[in-house]
Amino acid sequence: MSGVTAQNFDRLAKAMMQRHNVTYSRAIELLASLRLHLICGDEIHTSAALQAALLTAVNSGKRAFRGGVSVEIPGEVKLRFPWPGAETLADAVSSLGATVGVKPPLYASILIFGETLVREKGLRVLCDGWRAGVLPSGARIDFEAGADFALAGVFAGGLAVSRAFLSAAGICNRDVTEPIGISIWKPDTHWLSPEAMGPALALLPQKLWLLGLGHLGQAYTWTLGMLPFAEPSRTTIFLQDFDSVEPGNWSAGLLCEANGVGKMKTRLCADWLQTRGLQTRMIERAFDERLHRQSDEPRVALCGFDNAESRRSLEDVGFELIVESGLGATLDRFDRIVLHTFPDASDKARDIWAKNQADESTFDLSLLEEDEEECGIVLQEIAGKSISSSFTGACASALVVGEVLRAIHGGKRRELVVLHLRDFEIPKSPHREENYQLRVARNGIVSAATG
Repeated sequence: MSGVTAQNFDRLAKAMMQRHNVTYSRAIELLASLRLHLICGDEIHTSAALQAALLTAVNSGKRAFRGGVSVEIPGEVKLRFPWPGAETLADAVSSLGATVGVKPPLYASILIFGETLVREKGLRVLCDGWRAGVLPSGARIDFEAGADFALAGVFAGGLAVSRAFLSAAGICNRDVTEPIGISIWKPDTHWLSPEAMGPALALLPQKLWLLGLGHLGQAYTWTLGMLPFAEPSRTTIFLQDFDSVEPGNWSAGLLCEANGVGKMKTRLCADWLQTRGLQTRMIERAFDERLHRQSDEPRVALCGFDNAESRRSLEDVGFELIVESGLGATLDRFDRIVLHTFPDASDKARDIWAKNQADESTFDLSLLEEDEEECGIVLQEIAGKSISSSFTGACASALVVGEVLRAIHGGKRRELVVLHLRDFEIPKSPHREENYQLRVARNGIVSAATG
């Protein structure tokens, strides 16, 4: 294991090590044997949601299926949202590192985007602005797309990659045999029911504060960059983090690439948003109870912290709405998403994270000891790293950003949403009766582009 450090350790490789009881180098080899092939139906020409699903699948897929991602696109497809440097969907796909225009490689996992029926067995992805679903390629369901924008497409792409990866990697044997899906508009309603469709997207937030820019914060940034702001320069995103990009972040961070190592995460996210016309403010300091929101700063925050200490202070800063999500860290739970909203919820953040919760999983350090001279302290640091994946972060980002969009459009507030991608069930997601629009109104709203 010579040369592997806590900074460049591959978090997804840890899942392979534990599941198959193999060394780190063998886990990397297993990931390199996995291939993903994406096939687009004709609906990709007109659907922003499907295009977002495809691009999210490419971006998260390349970080899990290390043998490569390939894509079949029907002709020249114009992009339905801004993508600097790209005029067509194929350009955007190529910019993310996928190969365009080839047939399925041998033993590749197959994802199909849209209603198109193909001879290959795989998973089919269906989505509109609020609803995301995955089903066996040969299954027939009655799905009439509603409002079209990128949000649920991001969830659909992440969900499809998660299910394909868990199966191909031998981590979970629960293959998709029936349609599964979610309505971000009404998470506790079956995604194919009429009331799950949600309204047309008319408004978007004028300001947001992103707390923590690890793989969750980057996923929030990825999703925000695909939303149809009519005048993006009228929206400002505050970006708070004090870390720089490390090589090990690549497997989980949707915005991390090799040429970004050493770059501040605030600047990484700012570049993504600014090239799409949005304004940014960078706060390169730790978050704690001494931070207090000023009157002209965002009243709505999206939180992606991975530690209890920072979460305990969330309600002390003065935000009028905080949407927080956290992910599982172990082999059995790294694809589990928990979403909270604060303040004025049934439970306070300080009580939920009253003390740090220790990871109860065990890890065999002998799997890391490929070099007898490896420092024991380094081994312990690596063993303590959480398993993380970009596809789980993508799904979480759609739920978190969707919470704000639901509030703006008069939907109900969800206090808690719990979702496990490998064991998919409609979340109970208890809601709070309040004027949710009023809670976000003073934060400011801007128009969404139409057509």
